[in-house]
Amino acid sequence: MKMRTFLQNKMWRDLAVEQLEAQGSVVHWKRLDDAKYDEQLRLKLVEEAKEVIAAKSRQELSVELADLLEMIEAVCAAHGISMEEIENLRVKKRAERGGFEGRKYVTIAEHPEGSFGERYCLNDPDKYPEIEKPRP
Repeated sequence: MKMRTFLQNKMWRDLAVEQLEAQGSVVHWKRLDDAKYDEQLRLKLVEEAKEVIAAKSRQELSVELADLLEMIEAVCAAHGISMEEIENLRVKKRAERGGFEGRKYVTIAEHPEGSFGERYCLNDPDKYPEIEKPRP
C-alpha cells in the first residue's frame, strides 16, 4: 500500500491518533513536557478560535465552540485552574463592566493624560496605536 506523508506539527486529540492508526495510518508523535504542552495548548486555543471565526453555519459554529471550550478546559487543567474559578471571574467581570449585548463597537477612544485609559493603551501600542485627532 502506497502511503503519503503530511507534516503536522500540532497537537491532536488523544483518540484521533488511535482512530487513524486503526485505519492504517502511521502517526508519529511524542509526549510533550510541561512547558511545551502549555505552549501547544495555547497555540491550539488560537487555532480553535480561528475556526470559530471561520464557521459558516450554526452547526459548524456549535462544533467549533465546543472545540474551543475543550481547549479552555485543557489550559485550565494544565494550570490547576477550575472552571468554577473561571466562571466566578466571568460573572464578577460582567457585574463590574457589563457584557456585550449592547453591541458597542468603539472606533476611537480619547483618554485624559495620566488616566487609566491612557495607561492601558500606551501599555500595548501595537494593539492601540496613538493617532492624530481629526481637526473639525
